[in-house]
Amino acid sequence: MNKTKWTLVAIVVITVAGLYLFLNVNQAITGHVEFTGQGVDIVLDAPHEVEKLSIMNEKGKVLTVVAIGPGLRQKIPVFTKWDPDKKYFVELTLAGGKSIVLTGQSPAAGLEKVSFVLQAPYGLNSAGSIGVVPAGSAFTANILLTNHTDETVNIKVDIKIPAGLEAANIPQGMSIETVDGVRHIIGRKRLQAKNENWNEQLQLKAVQAGTKPLIRAIVTVDNGKEQWQMSGTAAVQVASVADISSKIRIQAVELPVDFTGRFDPKTGSGSLVYVPPSRLARLAGGEPDNRRLDDEPFAYAGIMVSNDGDEHVLILVSGKILDPVSGALAPAFTSPPHKNAGFGYSYGVAAIPPHSGTQVVLPVYLNENSAVAGSYLFKTEASVFGVNKVISSSEKEIQLVTRNDRPVMITLVMSLLAVIGTGWLLWRQEAALSRFSTKELVTVSLFGTVTFVTVNLPQTVLWDITHVVFGPFSFLFTGFFSQTVLYALMIALAVIIPRPGAITLMIIVRFILNGFIFGHFTPLQVLTYAALAVCLESALYTAGVTRNQAGCSTAGKVMLIAIACGLVDVVTSYMNFMAYMTLFRLFYADWYIQAVIAAGFVYTVAGAAIGCRLGGTLRRTSMD
Repeated sequence: MNKTKWTLVAIVVITVAGLYLFLNVNQAITGHVEFTGQGVDIVLDAPHEVEKLSIMNEKGKVLTVVAIGPGLRQKIPVFTKWDPDKKYFVELTLAGGKSIVLTGQSPAAGLEKVSFVLQAPYGLNSAGSIGVVPAGSAFTANILLTNHTDETVNIKVDIKIPAGLEAANIPQGMSIETVDGVRHIIGRKRLQAKNENWNEQLQLKAVQAGTKPLIRAIVTVDNGKEQWQMSGTAAVQVASVADISSKIRIQAVELPVDFTGRFDPKTGSGSLVYVPPSRLARLAGGEPDNRRLDDEPFAYAGIMVSNDGDEHVLILVSGKILDPVSGALAPAFTSPPHKNAGFGYSYGVAAIPPHSGTQVVLPVYLNENSAVAGSYLFKTEASVFGVNKVISSSEKEIQLVTRNDRPVMITLVMSLLAVIGTGWLLWRQEAALSRFSTKELVTVSLFGTVTFVTVNLPQTVLWDITHVVFGPFSFLFTGFFSQTVLYALMIALAVIIPRPGAITLMIIVRFILNGFIFGHFTPLQVLTYAALAVCLESALYTAGVTRNQAGCSTAGKVMLIAIACGLVDVVTSYMNFMAYMTLFRLFYADWYIQAVIAAGFVYTVAGAAIGCRLGGTLRRTSMD
């Protein structure tokens, strides 16, 4: 095949693919209107996202406008009034702004005088469908009778309880009677006004798995002029929990999605971003205290649940955001008390047809007063509606990204230490220096200079090279200088001159040399050196090195000093990370911070132990 033929084949393939996509995108959305006793049911050919619908009569007058909730819809019941033998128009506004108009002709005979609905289990609206219930559990059957006339009607309901079912609880005013060995639930009610209804829920218990009992109900209506009967049936499939669990699965969980359940691929799955109001606005009183995002959900979660069975299943789906450590509901994501019946988490009910899947969209609430950045666990559970047993569950790790005040607070603490320390030295400099002899000051200066040469100089020269070679793990190389060598020299000096202040003077000498030679007179350097001086002086004084001049006489003492220095490095390294985040707007992964701190602890412990031995040797030499 030559190039010309290949080109023609390619053109044909592209043309066919383009036509397919064009026809597929512009595929017409169809549906129809069903008139019911309560209004109309809008039935679409396939599930679609509907934002709003309007119902108009033949004259174009708008009768009803309904805003539809999130999620895909195939059948939308609407409560509205209609007249017999009239044409009505239903305009559906779909997600994305597209609109379609459906036309329906109301029945010429009009509504029946009294309508009757029997649902078992409760919530199963599909006529002729069979709902599955777990064996040994109680489920709810619902009856609804509506008077569509202006006449008073007396109604008698006779519900026959078939074998395989038991009446667990009946409403007040109804009774159980046995007729020819069969139990009946009998109830009577008078409906005196138009559109008045009688709605009751019965608690029935499914006894044995594998049966399919059929519930029959006969309604006798008497309006004083005539008497007639209506009937209704509902079949349930009784199955074991194990059988139901094997057919119900939580297929996928997406978070965040929009209120229609759509996931935006530009957002990271499992990442929630909360941008709090600015601190300046809060200080200026622009935001009230204890504000929380109550009225509108912060985000939505889309849970896809599938049903591989042959019957309809009513599923209760719950979504809880937990603290991964304690396993309790995370306070930041606990829904307000006036939402979700006060449970603290979101839930929803879905009727899943046989061999299909349904997406349940749950709102996610955020308490901004408790919002802390970090990892959380989104736990989803599905159970048969009315049965307190989880049949499918899933867990998804989510991240809340928001402003973290910890770096700012720690940087403020470092700044406070630097200001107080610098002020005290300027105010008491003569008294501080008079505590040391000239020989000791020369020794401190010598150690400060050596520290600069052996720590700062290699760090400055090799910093970029190690980053190129070792990447994010360069701290494994530079740690030898910045922790091992540094602490060896500082502890050696503390052993030779075991008095408070010697380490601080040495750090000041190092800071001055580093500033004059490399120009590192930056706020970050001031904070870093000040934090190191305060923490290390406190640790050595507590360990007894500069308090009682105990030195490193025993192995236990060496171990104590080494661990104390290691903890000092852990604290100061973490404070340095926080200062970088605040001053340079840098962000580090948690694992990186933990790795740097862990390696620094090991390097520092080794350096402090070496410093004890080095200090002891130099001290004996100086005394000799």
